[in-house]
Amino acid sequence: GMMYSYTEEAAVVAISPREGAQSGGTVVRLALSSVDADVSGCRFGTIGPLSSRAAGGGAECASPAHEGGMVAISASVNSEVWSTSELAFEYMSSATVFAVAPASGPVSGGTVVHVMGSSLVGENVLCRFGLEVVAGEYIGGDELCTSEINSAVLPSNATGLSTMTQRSEQCMGWVEVACMSPPHAAGIVTVEVSATDGGFSTSKVEFEFQPSATVLSLQPASGPSAGVGVVKVVGEHLVSTEPLCGFGLADPSYAEVVSSVLAKCEAPAHEAGMVSVEMSISGAGQQFTQSGMMYSYT
Repeated sequence: GMMYSYTEEAAVVAISPREGAQSGGTVVRLALSSVDADVSGCRFGTIGPLSSRAAGGGAECASPAHEGGMVAISASVNSEVWSTSELAFEYMSSATVFAVAPASGPVSGGTVVHVMGSSLVGENVLCRFGLEVVAGEYIGGDELCTSEINSAVLPSNATGLSTMTQRSEQCMGWVEVACMSPPHAAGIVTVEVSATDGGFSTSKVEFEFQPSATVLSLQPASGPSAGVGVVKVVGEHLVSTEPLCGFGLADPSYAEVVSSVLAKCEAPAHEAGMVSVEMSISGAGQQFTQSGMMYSYT
């Protein structure tokens, strides 16, 4: 005489809101395919079952803490079998990255990158280059942040009711942090910074890791100390949007990149003697090649 009950499937057909903070606590209303479905729990991505309550022919659940990005939303009538849905909830960050400078550096790492943004963590700030997380340093800025705390009462298996508190923060202005790029394979990655509400920003500002340049030869390899004439630098991986030439201890000067293997530099004035000629193709002149090619001032 044991009975088994078939119930209406709790398919999620709409959600509101469609985004929330990475710290969690956003109360999300789910519209269901059947108003008669008795939902026992919700799931955000792989996190669940989570407590829910009936609301307007659907259900409400509080989002759990989660890294930034999109996760699927599903519901269940028995917390065992979950509905399938293409609807997604996006975890947003209060932090925003406006720009990074410089926007490129060598694959060997070591470039100090200044990140400008809003609502970034002050102490113990972290920067993420692609998947690599490094420590950062708070520089300063001009920013005013205000916080608001909202509470929602949701069902709890233990006590019947529980209160979910959500802290939202809004900031105006900008701050700056400095991060040192880690070693990384050549290519473009996004730079994100840890947020005051947890997790990382999701701004997708790009930084390019460039192959290390090499200087192979100089044509000509000598010139007058007055510094007139153009020196052709032959090498590898010389393509850059901000190329610089360095002649000994003289101030670096801008180079004209002809191709990935050829650049033109104007030799600055310098006292007579031998100096090394190196190039910087990224990092705003923070790092130069160490090829050891010599130029003779006569």
